[in-house]
Amino acid sequence: MKSDWPEARRKQEHLVIRQRIRVALLEMGILAVIWAILAGFVYSMEQGHLQREVDRQLVLESQSLSKLVKVHPGSGDVLTPLDVHAIIWSKSLHIVAQYQPFPAPTLPALRHALMVHQSPLPTYYSLTVVGIPYRVRQWTVAGDRHIQVFDDIQDDQSRLATILGLFIWGGVIGLILSLVGGFLMGLWTLRPIFQVRRREQTFLSDVAHELRTPLAAINAQVELLLRHVDDPIGMHLPWIETVYSEMQRMTRLVNDLLEVGRLEEGRSALTLEPVSLRQVGEAVDSIYRPVLEEAGLELMWSIPVDAVVLADAWRLRQLLLIFLDNAKKHTQRGQITVFVVVRGNHVELHVKDTGDGMPVAKPSPGRSAHGRTIPSTGLGLVIARKIIRAHGASLAMHSLPGVGTEVVVTFRRAVRRKPSSPDAGMP
Repeated sequence: MKSDWPEARRKQEHLVIRQRIRVALLEMGILAVIWAILAGFVYSMEQGHLQREVDRQLVLESQSLSKLVKVHPGSGDVLTPLDVHAIIWSKSLHIVAQYQPFPAPTLPALRHALMVHQSPLPTYYSLTVVGIPYRVRQWTVAGDRHIQVFDDIQDDQSRLATILGLFIWGGVIGLILSLVGGFLMGLWTLRPIFQVRRREQTFLSDVAHELRTPLAAINAQVELLLRHVDDPIGMHLPWIETVYSEMQRMTRLVNDLLEVGRLEEGRSALTLEPVSLRQVGEAVDSIYRPVLEEAGLELMWSIPVDAVVLADAWRLRQLLLIFLDNAKKHTQRGQITVFVVVRGNHVELHVKDTGDGMPVAKPSPGRSAHGRTIPSTGLGLVIARKIIRAHGASLAMHSLPGVGTEVVVTFRRAVRRKPSSPDAGMP
C-alpha cells in the first residue's frame, strides 16, 4: 500500500496544478471582461467628449462664416479667407464659393455627401477627404444655399487611437500578470486543501498500519483453530487468548478513531478551565511510574507550582500519557524527564527521553512551530497533535539519533484564583 503513495502524491500534485491553472484562467477571464467593459466605457466617453468639442468648434466656425460671408443669388466672390475648409453650394448643387479649397477630384464625393445629408436642420457627420478625417457641419441658408464646414479631426483620431492602444496593451499585460498572479494565488489558496489531503493520507496510513497487525494475528489464530476443531478447547487457550488480546487492541483502535473525530471539533470539544500542570503530572505519575519501572526506566519530574494553563485537565492527562508511552517505546535504558518552564505569558511542557532519537523527517502534517516535524508513528501522536491544536498550543520536537528526543508543547499561561500549596511535591 505504501508503495502506491508516491504515485498518489504525484497525482495529487498534478491535480493541484490543474486546479491552480483553472483558478488562474477563471480570474483572467473575469479580469478580461471587467477590463473590456471599463475600457469600452472610458473609450466611448472620451470619443463622445471629443466629438462634442469638435461639433462646438464647428458651430463657432459656422457663426464666423455667416458673419464674414454675405450670400446673394449669383454671387461667387470670396469675401474673407478662413482657416477652415468651407464650401457654399447653390440650389442646383454648383459651387458658389470655397474657403481653403479641396482638390478638384474630391468635389464629386463632397457633392454626394451633401446630397445624402440634406436636411432643413444643421447636420453633423464624418467624412474622409484625401486620406484625412474631417468632421462636417452642413446646413441650408436663404432656402437655396447649402454650406459645408469641415474641421480636421486627424489629431483627435490619433489621440483616440493612442488611448485604444493603451487599453489593448494594458489589457494584454494585465491578463498576463493576472495569469501569473492567479497561478501563484491558486498555490496559496489550494495549499490548505493539499495539506488536508496529505494529512488524510498519513492518517489512513496510520490506521492501516495499526489494523494490519491485529487482523493478521487474528486471522492466523483462527486458521489454527479451524484446523483443530476436534481438539478439546482447553488445548487451544493460548490461541484464543491471542485472538481476545488482538480484539481488545482493535477495540482501543476504534476508540482512538472516535477520539480523533471528537477532537476535530476543536475547542468546542474541550472543557477549559485553569489547570495546574503539577497536579496533572501527579495523577499521571501514579499511573505510569510502575509501567516505566517494570521496563527498567526512571521517570523524573520538575514542574513549578505557578505552571497553570487554560486547558482541559483530562485531555492534558491523555496528552502526557501519549508522550510517555511513545518515549517508552523508543527508550531501552536511561530515563524520561518531564519538566515545565514558565516564560512570561507562556508555559512550555517538555518531555525528554534518552532513547534512540530519530533523523530529521521530511515535511509532514505535524509541522511544528520551529520548522521541524513530528513523524507519524501511529494514532497516539495523531490524537496528541489534535489535542494540542484544539488548545491553540504549538508543538515542536528536537531529536538526535542515539541521543534522545525532546517534545515541547507551548501553552498560554493562565492565573488561578486559588493556587496550589507550594509544599505540594512531585514524586
